[in-house]
Amino acid sequence: MKTIIKLEDWMFKNKITNTITPKFRYRTDEGLGLEKLNGKYIWYFIEKGVRQDIKFFEHEIDAVKYIYNYLKK
Repeated sequence: MKTIIKLEDWMFKNKITNTITPKFRYRTDEGLGLEKLNGKYIWYFIEKGVRQDIKFFEHEIDAVKYIYNYLKK
């Protein structure tokens, strides 16, 4: 899996909630999300309005692979 679009398709088929929010954020049903900011991809967690950045990626494919493997667990 190489793109966010493909990841979203897989999430939909596997009944994993995915809501697109402003500024290219992709949030899962666990309060986790992916945001593209300044050309980088940031994997983050939000709880009670407080955001914690977890991991940074230079390329979309690396972010997608990481998130796909995370969600499969």
